[in-house]
Amino acid sequence: MTFEALMMAFYTFVALRFLDCTLREGGVRGGWDLHRILGLLLCLVWPATLAGVAFVAYQQRRNRLI
Repeated sequence: MTFEALMMAFYTFVALRFLDCTLREGGVRGGWDLHRILGLLLCLVWPATLAGVAFVAYQQRRNRLI
């Protein structure tokens, strides 16, 4: 398994975990308003933001070492 495949699997796990928690909370509270739907979308987006920040930090660190 390549590093990229491992990272994609980890990303998918984290996104699905938070998506599941949000779906369960919506079912218990009994309502699907705009904020809850936006929360579901953010469950898929925030790990990408985290990965992007980590990638930029890695690139900047690597450029300083060269």
